[in-house]
Amino acid sequence: MKFAKRVLVLGAILSLGAAGACSSGPGSAGGDGGDGAVTVAATSNEKPALDAAVAAYEEAHPDAEIQVTYAALDQYQTTIRTQLSSGTAPDVLFVWPGNGNPVAMEVAAGAGYLEDLSGRPWAEQISEGIKPVARRDGKTWIAPVGFSGIGAVYNTTALDAAGLAVPETWTELLDFCAAAKREGKVAFSLGAQTPWVTQLTSYALTPTLVYGPNPEFAQQMANGEATFADSAWQSALNKYVEMQERGCFNESPLGTSYESSLTQVAKGDALGVVQVNSAVPALKEQAGDDVSFDLRPLPATDDPAETRMAGAAGSSYGVNAAAEHKDGALEFVDWLMSAEGMNLYAETNAALPSIPNDQFTVDPALTTLQRYQEEGKTFPYMDQQWPNARVQQAHFTAVQELLGGRTTPADALRRMDEAYQQGA
Repeated sequence: MKFAKRVLVLGAILSLGAAGACSSGPGSAGGDGGDGAVTVAATSNEKPALDAAVAAYEEAHPDAEIQVTYAALDQYQTTIRTQLSSGTAPDVLFVWPGNGNPVAMEVAAGAGYLEDLSGRPWAEQISEGIKPVARRDGKTWIAPVGFSGIGAVYNTTALDAAGLAVPETWTELLDFCAAAKREGKVAFSLGAQTPWVTQLTSYALTPTLVYGPNPEFAQQMANGEATFADSAWQSALNKYVEMQERGCFNESPLGTSYESSLTQVAKGDALGVVQVNSAVPALKEQAGDDVSFDLRPLPATDDPAETRMAGAAGSSYGVNAAAEHKDGALEFVDWLMSAEGMNLYAETNAALPSIPNDQFTVDPALTTLQRYQEEGKTFPYMDQQWPNARVQQAHFTAVQELLGGRTTPADALRRMDEAYQQGA
């Protein structure tokens, strides 16, 4: 059995994501493989799942060789975009769903760098909730291997000990925050010192407040027919501020890191944290086997039937339109999109397969997310449909200022609109 050559660069944190600290080594994203070797490049936080997938693929295909290189987020985006424009990019590359950065699907496909995957056997099975960020001009350009979600991850062991239940309405949520405080607990730990964490509460509230009532909102934004400031995004940020004012968060969230926020929940000092599903294995590792966790939607109204979740294509790959080993690249991507490939990737990443199948055993902590996925009650991560990365950065800064009492929801949304209107 051949093992892929794997190169690591110091890990970074994905914009919605998980910590990716890795040891360092020579090399960078991309590069030439040996004769016949399919070259693959990905961000370093994909290493555990992609390593497992490559090993399984090579074992099942003894004549195949996959060579993988990894790079931290910022380096990856810069290097891969340069390689795509110079014709030296790898055969298969990690591509962000939707839009918003130089290696996002809309940007890379729009520039002609990606192979059209519409004819692949899995393309028509992609769910309606993922199609908007996997397709462009009616064609499929990326293989969305995993499905991830954002919600409140509860320490159910600590919850039971406190005699409290998961809130299912907005009023219950505010009552839950008060009850947690009476028990000497924090309801939701917030590590807003880490910029990407700031967006998650907004992303957990807006599917119910914005995109559920108006599924066309993202397209209306793109058409210039809607703005953040004149939408229910205002309600979402108002509720974010209200959660802080009502004591839902820990003291000094702006002085609390992502890692510290998870530690509070793992220890039971906080009952929950609004996070991506990738936080679940990190929490389990800290807490031990006798502590249970559950990812649930964050309610935003008093009608549970209205509740939606942010759920989106996670780990996604594209095939270089100028791939040196295109046939091998397509075969590898097809395998990644098989039940075997998706399930292995999802199990390693504590996610869900993008195309549900009865061969996958879901982590009990993710059963609600799986149900929302299957029932079509999810919406893509908001930034996946924004035209540039500046909108997300404006959101990061605005939320930190909101939490610090230095701006208002109206001003925050005005600045996000200004960034959005700058286009790609």
